[in-house]
Amino acid sequence: MQHGSAIEYGGCLIHPVVTAAQGGRFSAAATIVDRDGEERSIGVDGDFGQAQEAMDQAIELAIAWIHRRRVVSDHYVRGG
Repeated sequence: MQHGSAIEYGGCLIHPVVTAAQGGRFSAAATIVDRDGEERSIGVDGDFGQAQEAMDQAIELAIAWIHRRRVVSDHYVRGG
């Protein structure tokens, strides 16, 4: 298991994780910690041929999750 450096994005910390799978492939996941300390783990669908590709995809998915969360939060805060 390979842990990437934590990345700060939108007030959250993203911790990407890459795991070696069968056949020299890699899987990826990320842990997201928000400003309140709430932690969420997300997985990435698919398998990857290179560890860096898996790491990049984990970060990209985490950023997309943060964006979706903001859109929903803004919608409710502003009253729709």
